[in-house]
Amino acid sequence: MRSLRWVIAATIAGTAACSSVETGIPGGSGGGGPAADGGTPGSGVDGGSGGGGSADAGAGGVSDAGPSGTTDCDGLPPASLGTMVSYAEQYDSTSGVCGLPAGNGHGVMAHFVGSDAYPRFTLVNPSGGLNGRIATGAHGGVFPLTSGFLEWSFMQFRGTDEQQFIDAIDDSGRPQGSGRNFFFMYGSREEVFAADVNGGAALAGTIHVEGRKDQHRVMMFDATGATRWGPRDLPTDSAIFGLGVDLNGRALVIQDGYAQCSGCILAQWFERDGTSLTGSFTLIAGFSAGPATWFETAPLIGGGLAVRRMDADRSDQTQGFHSQWLVTVDSGKDTIQAAPDWMKARPDTNLALARARAAYAVLPNGGPGQPCSQDLELVSRSGNSCAKWTLDLAAGRTCDTLELRLGLDGTILQHLPFELESNRDGMGRTKTCTLRFWAAALK
Repeated sequence: MRSLRWVIAATIAGTAACSSVETGIPGGSGGGGPAADGGTPGSGVDGGSGGGGSADAGAGGVSDAGPSGTTDCDGLPPASLGTMVSYAEQYDSTSGVCGLPAGNGHGVMAHFVGSDAYPRFTLVNPSGGLNGRIATGAHGGVFPLTSGFLEWSFMQFRGTDEQQFIDAIDDSGRPQGSGRNFFFMYGSREEVFAADVNGGAALAGTIHVEGRKDQHRVMMFDATGATRWGPRDLPTDSAIFGLGVDLNGRALVIQDGYAQCSGCILAQWFERDGTSLTGSFTLIAGFSAGPATWFETAPLIGGGLAVRRMDADRSDQTQGFHSQWLVTVDSGKDTIQAAPDWMKARPDTNLALARARAAYAVLPNGGPGQPCSQDLELVSRSGNSCAKWTLDLAAGRTCDTLELRLGLDGTILQHLPFELESNRDGMGRTKTCTLRFWAAALK
């Protein structure tokens, strides 16, 4: 049974660069086997003109809970997060978009803002100045690299197929690398990307290969945009529910397994050269979906992935998702463990590698009607809390907060809630889109 699918054009650092929501994954129960229980929804409690950056006089409304004193936390917390800088750009809020940012290894940020519906990115440097701008087609996105970004974009229709491309750009948006690498997606399009934090990206979905039967496939691109391997046929021709790349450059594809058993979610590892490492195996058994459910991954220190289920209240929701950590998967193996207690105790969060990949930054998803502040936590490899900071947005009120992110160089990226943005025309149509950041704070 194929579920209705929609794709959010979004950028992330260290995780999937395009998040996909599965609307109505077939429900079911059943269990047993080596896989972990899938849980139930909610059970764990991605331009215009005139931009400018400014440095905050203080730390940007940051309060520090201090280090925990645990031994494996020694040397992990920074002395401070440094000075908060902000960059604001105006856009037409009736026709445009103000979305989530991504940060690369040089501290350059792709600020998602534009006055039309097409994804457009302003490249902001660590001082809050403008480096350049890039624009994609009707759908597209960016993936952060150590230097520059990978840019992915729709180009045109060829019959029922979509022609798309991926290429590398530098910190100012100029082309670099091997030039545009074209590929095709057949309809109805299913397309899930995942960033490789070492440089590159994986793609799984309805990838078209000339002269071969259409079916679900997976491929990887390197840091120049060239094809690293693939496309490879997936042994199970079913919907893609998630995708991830670990620190070893291995890709894990997560698929619908309901044809095999009720409530089954399947997965398969691929080596850095595209060799299948495991074949298809049961990742989660006894899975019950919510109204809109999918999976996202986070790379683990030393290799492997943590998998979280994502739940939206409705299929058109674009922010404020709930999530819970379900399992961890050993790199290149079908060995699955339940998520450790420290992950389970932090629902509605994402994990990003921090402090030279020796720790995790725990990043809140954001959500409606929350206090106008966000907590950022630094956790050791073993799960001990090493430090916690509160990033204040507005005192004494509630906000619809957005996802907190971390750039590859440790820059903290905080998107100002829409209700705190400024009106520029007196009518509420032209508004600001503001990015607050702490450069290299968790490097």
